[in-house]
Amino acid sequence: MHLTVDLLRAPDGRLEGTVITEFGEQAFSGTLDLLRILEDLQPERSADERRPG
Repeated sequence: MHLTVDLLRAPDGRLEGTVITEFGEQAFSGTLDLLRILEDLQPERSADERRPG
């Protein structure tokens, strides 16, 4: 997966921007929003990867 993050720091110090992927764009305002977007982008693991070692 390839993604681009347009990032800027607002005057109040908060991170704002947009995450761009092949699926579209998602705006964020704050670090927690950015982390939630990135977490949602993680691909589902296959059944083989879920089996304990």
